[in-house]
Amino acid sequence: MGMETKTVTISREAFEDLVRIKEEFDVVMESLKLMENKEFMESYKKAKEEIKNREFVDWNEL
Repeated sequence: MGMETKTVTISREAFEDLVRIKEEFDVVMESLKLMENKEFMESYKKAKEEIKNREFVDWNEL
């Protein structure tokens, strides 16, 4: 028995929604991967703290 090929037709709007959802899913998965990375998370937390404390060089001072 061979596999049959079937065609499914969906609207352009539905297709665009599926593409958008896939892109959003990819962003969430990448975020989860970053959150598992201890080194990245430590650096991220440090950067947030530095910004909060205004421990950065102003663009105009460069």
